[in-house]
Amino acid sequence: MSEDVEGIVVRLLASLVLHGDATFKVPRNENKYRRVSYNNRRSRHRFCLVVYMLAKIHRLQVNGGSYTVRGLYYGDTQLIRTQLHISAARLDVCRMLNTSPTRLGVLSASKGLIAGNIRMLMTNGDVLDCSVYSGAITLPSNTEQVERIVTQADLVLVVEKESVFESLLARDVFNTFGRRFILLTGKGYPDCRTRRILHRLSVECHLPAYILVDADPFGIEIMLVYRLGSQSMSFTSGELATPTLRWIGLHPSEIPTLSIGAVALSSRDNKKIEDILARDHIGAGVRQELLSLRQIQQKAEIESVIDFLFTDYIPNKINRNLFL
Repeated sequence: MSEDVEGIVVRLLASLVLHGDATFKVPRNENKYRRVSYNNRRSRHRFCLVVYMLAKIHRLQVNGGSYTVRGLYYGDTQLIRTQLHISAARLDVCRMLNTSPTRLGVLSASKGLIAGNIRMLMTNGDVLDCSVYSGAITLPSNTEQVERIVTQADLVLVVEKESVFESLLARDVFNTFGRRFILLTGKGYPDCRTRRILHRLSVECHLPAYILVDADPFGIEIMLVYRLGSQSMSFTSGELATPTLRWIGLHPSEIPTLSIGAVALSSRDNKKIEDILARDHIGAGVRQELLSLRQIQQKAEIESVIDFLFTDYIPNKINRNLFL
């Protein structure tokens, strides 16, 4: 990657010497580009942050190690201004290098939690063994330093929210479910590390992966981020997405028959439904559930079925292949 960074800088210098043009071309979707130029007052700050980020990444590639977004921000608050600015510059560089933030070595605070039958062997010799802890552990800050994953689990279950994750642990699900499994959460919209670990569990460990989200448009979008990748980082979907992920519930079509607590959709919910329906590649089953949601105009949370999740709901869904 250091050679790629050097190539970008060499092309920039050549353009500056030959044409007086200090501009980066940041790829967008469908072979389109956005220009970030020092000559343009509106994008000058963004240009400076991209140069700053390229220098930091090159140093990492030569010397090793990693940075955090927070650490970079506090390293030069006058230049960077806000953490949102440095995060945006990181995304620009990811697009320019066609790679993910985890590959860059510039990391955000880890969100993901994991528990169950899993050991992660790190490149520095450390072992993160969930069986040693009474509860969950936070995913390592750099998942690329996970050299190998060891597990005897039969499946992975992803849950949307930390509250459901903690509730399941409190109910001793590992001893009551009857199958060995790994429990994972990204605490809402997942970060790259959580998505990367799920991808590796699916590809390297050949584990079937299931996801449980709220029966609302934002839960469905979270499921799609795990399965297909995020809209803003679709160029990295190969190593962050898990296309085989099985949506086990809650399905909006179940709301009328489950006799669970439901509330009315908001205008924001309806706008999100239309936004997702306008996308390509979401799948016929997902599209039908979105249409059901729009029709019944109600949504429900996972907590409404928490009492019989592992005694009935999840085993029934898995055994009868009732997933999308």
